[in-house]
Amino acid sequence: MSEESSTPEPGGLPLGELRFNRLLVAIDGSGSGELALAAAVTAARRDNSALTLMTVVPDMVGESARWGPGGPDPVSLQGDADEEAAATLRAAVDRFPPDIAVTTVVRRGRAGPEIIAQAREHDYDAILLGARGLGRVAALIGSVSSYVVRHAQVAVFVAHAPRDEDA
Repeated sequence: MSEESSTPEPGGLPLGELRFNRLLVAIDGSGSGELALAAAVTAARRDNSALTLMTVVPDMVGESARWGPGGPDPVSLQGDADEEAAATLRAAVDRFPPDIAVTTVVRRGRAGPEIIAQAREHDYDAILLGARGLGRVAALIGSVSSYVVRHAQVAVFVAHAPRDEDA
């Protein structure tokens, strides 16, 4: 017969609660992004956290050099993309309870690197974002959430909304 040891296993210390003062929440309008927003509201309410909502739009002007002559006007496309991003952020902020401090950021470029850059430029406790679930394409070329998890220097929480069974 063996005796049970009262010595805790390595890493077996009692768990405490996570506390967040500043959260970066990357949104994209997806169902998983909505889940990340709901988690941010929960954390902000509990911890009185300040939230930064961000979205990233492609740099149409920068990318237009690869389009060749006769392509669409990149300045007009950029303006449209910027307006849509700002509208997405406004709509999200309008749904937040008034007692939660929210700031917004729109960045241009590739989403993963821009989220990481924003996180490194500011003192966030964690990043929350949605997993869009792009299937095999994302598995082959990588996804934004995978990029952020690999490169972040703070905790990353990826929300994955349940699949719609009617789809």
